[in-house]
Amino acid sequence: MSESLAETYGLLYPLVAQDEVVRERLQDSIRQTFWAGDTDMRYVGERLYRQIPKDEGLKLKSFHYSSLGHLELLGSLAVLLLMARVALAWLKVGDGFLSLWRKVEKYFDARKHLKKPKKNFELDTNLSIDSDEARSLVFDIGVTFGFTHASCETLIAAVGNPIATLKFLVALGKEGRKLSNLQSAGKIMLPAPPTEEIVLQASATTRKRKGDIEVVIKPPRRGPKR
Repeated sequence: MSESLAETYGLLYPLVAQDEVVRERLQDSIRQTFWAGDTDMRYVGERLYRQIPKDEGLKLKSFHYSSLGHLELLGSLAVLLLMARVALAWLKVGDGFLSLWRKVEKYFDARKHLKKPKKNFELDTNLSIDSDEARSLVFDIGVTFGFTHASCETLIAAVGNPIATLKFLVALGKEGRKLSNLQSAGKIMLPAPPTEEIVLQASATTRKRKGDIEVVIKPPRRGPKR
């Protein structure tokens, strides 16, 4: 339970962190991790969680020891509400998510070079199509999680590109499913998800970061003159 809570909290906190310096540092870590990594990455959220300022992390508010003992946790309200929204999406949609995951699996199975891509990429027609298809899947999954179209755009900006964002959402989805199972079993009780939008925040800086996709544009090849 604590592992899943920390994992999900760590994935979502960088998207709503109020401190610009902290947000930039954590989102830079996300950009490097999800572009270079694959869809089977584990404990990414926990590694991010360890970088969260202590006063913003999860805290034990109270603990009641009895035959039906329970504990209360405190943390960033925006993060807890996002966690509840993702878990609720699993409870509502359930197996409907499996069809989305199959689409994602097919996407990466057909593009094995994108599972763990190289740092340098040539901009070509295929990469443009791959990015467009990834963006479409990001919106499919993001909207199912309760994100608006504007939030999906912000998420892509924060994570760096649609392909890396798709990997991010897969990781988030896996942890969200664990939370929904824990909630269904009565082991945790997340706050009721808000009806209004929770605004995601991308870093304001535009300087070049280590780990970003480096695109090399080459002119099209021309056949021999006749």
